[in-house]
Amino acid sequence: MRRREFIAGTAATAATGFARPSCAQTNARPTGVRRLAIFHPVRPPEQLTPKGGYRLYEVYFEELNRLGYIEGQNLIVERHSALGHPDRIGDLARQIVASHPDVVLSVSGVFIQKIMALTTSIPIVAPTSDPVAFGFSSSLARPDRNFTGVVIDAGLEISAKRVQLLLEAVRKVTKLGYLHANPTTPTPTTSTYIREAAQRRGIAAAYVVVAGNFDRSAYERNWATVIIGGEKVDRTACERTFAAMEKEGVDGLIVGEVAELLGYRELIADLAARFRVPAIYPYREFVEVGGLMAYGVDLADTFRRVARMTGQMLGGAKPSDIPIYRQTKYELVLNQKAATLLGLEFPATLLTGADELIE
Repeated sequence: MRRREFIAGTAATAATGFARPSCAQTNARPTGVRRLAIFHPVRPPEQLTPKGGYRLYEVYFEELNRLGYIEGQNLIVERHSALGHPDRIGDLARQIVASHPDVVLSVSGVFIQKIMALTTSIPIVAPTSDPVAFGFSSSLARPDRNFTGVVIDAGLEISAKRVQLLLEAVRKVTKLGYLHANPTTPTPTTSTYIREAAQRRGIAAAYVVVAGNFDRSAYERNWATVIIGGEKVDRTACERTFAAMEKEGVDGLIVGEVAELLGYRELIADLAARFRVPAIYPYREFVEVGGLMAYGVDLADTFRRVARMTGQMLGGAKPSDIPIYRQTKYELVLNQKAATLLGLEFPATLLTGADELIE
């Protein structure tokens, strides 16, 4: 009930709508037809469609259709996925650049870094955490490269807020885990904020990575436990990670804001319930598939905004014409059934402050 208003074992590529042109036909486009390339680090291409069962892309294409861009009529869409293999992102970036799309949509910061190293002319749009820190643009108001998008990172403070909300729901946590995925470049700032928030409450903290390729010594100096599930983000790595967390005594979990984890949201929510680990997630999409609670931005609204930016660039606008938008709408969503299965009872303070309670 409403309380109040307020990304298989190999890399894959798929094209739908129009048949994908051959190399000889790449530059011979029908008049008025535009080409959109979509990349996801985890989700298979068939799910990145108007009816693929992935709500965020359904919302995205609904908005594009409303703007007059309809796949199979005046829009060619090529879909690409690394299917959990981070080592193949570079090859896919080169493949996409070689196909000369009019716009590229991605939810992966690693992919954006790689494709921006290959092209300065193909427009790129994305929901992203911090485009200035990652070098996608030197300004939100005046994008100065071939990137624009929507900022979905509320800043470091939201990490401490999630720790607070989880502890309100669980009350007793002895070791708090921070679940991440594939940090090919160490980014300890957010994780440090979470660790310090836990330590201020006398709680040990574990840095937990479903799959990663980084210097773990930088984390081992500061964290009670460092757990790495595997080399790629897949079902086996997720299951291995939760089993390791259970062995290490992790009894509370903060799930990170990365596309790889969102792409496996059903599995992660199921594993959290199976291993009886109370978790707070960054997006309501986790809670809708059985997760305990979430605090973060409205991703459906984000994808609608990204679709409108896509439409502007398909129509000829440059990324520099479109200021990067920062999301300001955040929501707290609770799942009563998940709480009951974990033997928890949401306190009145959380119930009163929640935007939605899923029963």
